[in-house]
Amino acid sequence: MSDEKITCAYCGIEITIKESWPHVNGDSNLGIKKIDYFCSEIHKFRFLSS
Repeated sequence: MSDEKITCAYCGIEITIKESWPHVNGDSNLGIKKIDYFCSEIHKFRFLSS
């Protein structure tokens, strides 16, 4: 599973899950709605700040 390729939600480059900074959207009552993956903590911050 750690070798699975995913795409950064901010810039679109391919990375592995092991290299990613995930953001889980959802809550404990409704469960996970969506998981966004980012190639860096900076891209995660910029995406969530916009």
